[in-house]
Amino acid sequence: MSVPNMDCEQRGDIDPVYGWIANLCNKETRFWAMLELCERRNHIDSLGLLLWHSFGAVSGLLQEIVSIYPAIYQDIELTGQQSHRICTAIGLIQVMASHPFIGIQLIRCQFMCYLMPLLKMTSQTRAVEHVRLSVLGVICALLKSDHAEIVVYFLGTELIPLILRQLELGTTMSKVLCAFVLYRTLEHEVGLKFASRRLARRLHLIHTLARVVHQLTLEPEPRVLKHVVRIYSRLADHPQSLELIVKLLPAQIRNGYFCQEGLAGFESASLELANLNRKLVNKHEKKDKACDDSVPEKH
Repeated sequence: MSVPNMDCEQRGDIDPVYGWIANLCNKETRFWAMLELCERRNHIDSLGLLLWHSFGAVSGLLQEIVSIYPAIYQDIELTGQQSHRICTAIGLIQVMASHPFIGIQLIRCQFMCYLMPLLKMTSQTRAVEHVRLSVLGVICALLKSDHAEIVVYFLGTELIPLILRQLELGTTMSKVLCAFVLYRTLEHEVGLKFASRRLARRLHLIHTLARVVHQLTLEPEPRVLKHVVRIYSRLADHPQSLELIVKLLPAQIRNGYFCQEGLAGFESASLELANLNRKLVNKHEKKDKACDDSVPEKH
């Protein structure tokens, strides 16, 4: 297989790349091969294709993932070495997930079934957090392809409840990635309808967002706020979700707390909040008009 978009020096280094990919089949040589490939993943445009089409490469990475299942289900703490090893494997899976063709193939062959259990780990140790962030990185890479089939697949899994839990209880970086995943899911019409279909689902989502907003007043994080406001704004496109937002929108958003001058990192908050406010204002205007139309004229 040819490797495009590489200069002469990179082409001279491609033979070792083939060797490292072949070494993924061997448990004894796999870790060092993964390290070498991860170090160069940003410099070889076709690495995802090479991994996907090479005999035994994906199987070798899959073996690394399932090797820590006993630690997950027996509630054994991951060691730093275990975490490093599996994160390296997941990093190569993310390379494949970032490719538009391979990403959809990973979904169709149910590969994500092997990664989803890793999000169920509740421990907040650094080793587990690194694994969690690596899995979220793969999910973000898949959702960036803007393929509706990928969204539909994730809606059929436990992803949304797991994402909401981490959005509320996770570390800062987990919250950033989870907020992005949730927003990208809701961007698709099928995702918005799924989130808004049932009252219990809408309440869970909007109450979680409200708690996150409260946390942001205590521990400000502009990247999380940006996605949270966009999630509110997207939910406002659905009439039933809009009804709940009008009733349950946190006071910190209503009173312009995040638009205060001097609130570091929130300089662009006013733009995001203005878009949400327009939708809420339109809702009130339509409601007032409906009330006026229902009042009979006096003769």
